[in-house]
Amino acid sequence: MFTNISWANYIFVVTLLLAAWYLFVGMRFYSHDLQVLLARKRKPNSQAAYDEFTGDERKLSERSEFTAEQIKVSETENLFKEAEQLTAKLKEAIADASSKNYNKEEFTFLLQLTLKEYPNLKSSPFQVAINNLIISECEKYGALHLSAEEQVMLWNEVA
Repeated sequence: MFTNISWANYIFVVTLLLAAWYLFVGMRFYSHDLQVLLARKRKPNSQAAYDEFTGDERKLSERSEFTAEQIKVSETENLFKEAEQLTAKLKEAIADASSKNYNKEEFTFLLQLTLKEYPNLKSSPFQVAINNLIISECEKYGALHLSAEEQVMLWNEVA
């Protein structure tokens, strides 16, 4: 009965059935994911060309605001990473200065050199937190204490 079917015909029919089955499963259970995937692939090139062609300034300005917001978030993340690194270095430097009994001039110079490595944090929102960290670490180790004016001078030396 099945001797009239060749292997090529058999493989062709099985391939068609498998393709139909995967198409059915994809459309039934993953239609939303497929639409999102296809929209991502098409959107950057075709949408930019459409915006240029139609002259839709509103969409272009929304896109530029979105990228500006992304840049701002990225800069904030970078500042946060720098603040974490500076925090670790300051803790280590204050502990080292305390163990070696630095005088006030050496201690302030050490802090200035440490802060100078992170000039982006000078006028950032993290500056107050870093000042509080310096105060708390100085109290923790009993090292030299800095007044508010001296802390301002530390930051003034940062370029």
